[in-house]
Amino acid sequence: MKLADLFQLPLYQNIRVLAGHEGLQRQVKSINMMDAPDIMDYLKPDELLLTTAYAIRDRPEELLRLVRHMAASQCAGLGIKTKRFLDQIPKSVLELADEIHFPIIELPLHPPLGELLQESLSYIMEKRNEELRYALQMHREFSRMVMQGQGIPSVINALSPLVGGNVLLINHRLQFEAGSGPVTEPFGSRLLSQTRELLARREDGQSRIVSLCFVYGGLKGPEVVFYPIELTQQRCFLVLVNAQMDDSPLPKLAIEQAANVIGFELMKRQAVKERSRRFKNEFFEDLVEGRFRSVAEMLHQGKRYGLQEPYPCLCVVGKVDESLDSAEDNLYSKRDRIYEHLKTMLAERQQPYILFNKKDLFVTLLKWERSLQQHEFQLLDRLADFQEKLFQTEHISLSFGIGNPVEHLTLIPSTYKEALNALHLGYQSRQFRFVQSYRAKEVVELLKMIPQEALGDFYKESFHALLEIDFREREELMNTARVFLETHGQIAETAKRLFIHRNTVAYRLHKYEQLTRRSLRDPNDSLRFRLAFLIDKVLEDFAPRAPANEF
Repeated sequence: MKLADLFQLPLYQNIRVLAGHEGLQRQVKSINMMDAPDIMDYLKPDELLLTTAYAIRDRPEELLRLVRHMAASQCAGLGIKTKRFLDQIPKSVLELADEIHFPIIELPLHPPLGELLQESLSYIMEKRNEELRYALQMHREFSRMVMQGQGIPSVINALSPLVGGNVLLINHRLQFEAGSGPVTEPFGSRLLSQTRELLARREDGQSRIVSLCFVYGGLKGPEVVFYPIELTQQRCFLVLVNAQMDDSPLPKLAIEQAANVIGFELMKRQAVKERSRRFKNEFFEDLVEGRFRSVAEMLHQGKRYGLQEPYPCLCVVGKVDESLDSAEDNLYSKRDRIYEHLKTMLAERQQPYILFNKKDLFVTLLKWERSLQQHEFQLLDRLADFQEKLFQTEHISLSFGIGNPVEHLTLIPSTYKEALNALHLGYQSRQFRFVQSYRAKEVVELLKMIPQEALGDFYKESFHALLEIDFREREELMNTARVFLETHGQIAETAKRLFIHRNTVAYRLHKYEQLTRRSLRDPNDSLRFRLAFLIDKVLEDFAPRAPANEF
């Protein structure tokens, strides 16, 4: 309630506002009486103070200090009964009150302060009860709409006439989820751009109602209010366009109750979606890990996700680059947005897909047609384009590994492991925001036909001298040699991928060649080392391999 509204009571008909007229629009939520000089220790914001000035009757200069303190405490105003203990209010006090727009009211001798206090508090409480009844009525009405299945759009449409303007709901994906009226361009783009800025401010801990007036070509445009709806992992905005809420608190209460009901409905949707996604993730984790006992069981549980036999597909595994975004809580808060961005990208591709999470991995099974080999090149281009857009908009660095196509459901674990190996291979090369395809399938399949013992002998013979040195040094030398072979013998590129100086690369390669007594630039020796590195992966697939120094 505003101070000017309180003064409409008959008890205040004979008052005079001596100073601070512009402060009559201040809010008043409580009333207090001053009967002791230490009242300043008990003042509250939005409080109207009534007094006879008895406590300062002999020290009128204290009134100046009281007014300053009340203004700093954001009190509503000061009412003084003159003609009793304080005949005249000092001119300096009135000048200060006018300067800071703090109302000073001269109260008549009758009625007494106690009656003023009692009647004023009763009036304030009555107004608050009316507001509470209105808020409860609005909450019940909006809740009824949602419970009857009318959804969030019905709440938006019901709120619009109560605030006298167009009402929109913009979700965390910068989409117009509902609206009471159309949104035309360029106004719609400006709204989404401003919403994007407000969403970014959340990371700085800012969360408040924002009022703006859009300007087009120097001319005043629509007035817009952004009302945040805070949820656990997302944030939406109720947007009020040209709302006519005047000075009444009722439209604001309606907005609050609508925001509460919409927030509860969005939370319910999110809970249902997360529950469904969890079941989906659990099923596909069992699928890619090969835990199903039969194809029939696999098909029975997978039919809800579109799985059928045969199911030609390939697997794409994505992961946030940890060294660039290592904060676990940050990753958790952004995981849903990454998932939604991936869904949008895959839907635009118009190719059947299944997307799910496996811990911190984003796993996609893409329906594949072997007759269209250009799909692979299109996929690489789309993934690279997606990486760049995600980094520019969300500052998230994401890398991908791609497995080879398979024909049947039982082979899905194979393409998943290939995609995962491709991803790990990229990280071992110290790359970021990369797309790595699994290229060694044909060679690996041939190597798997060789007895495990023979492969172990070849591996040991190739790296015999290295297996006898310190583990850390061995890993550095072998990783440097492997990246050197991957970059086709380019020292500068090897240094770039490993984040070391080119002289360090040259030193490690020289030591590597001394120990192995073979040259990395010799075609036969480099082929031998390439095969030995592949054999290391093959031996891991056969069974957990003993540490290299135990061969």
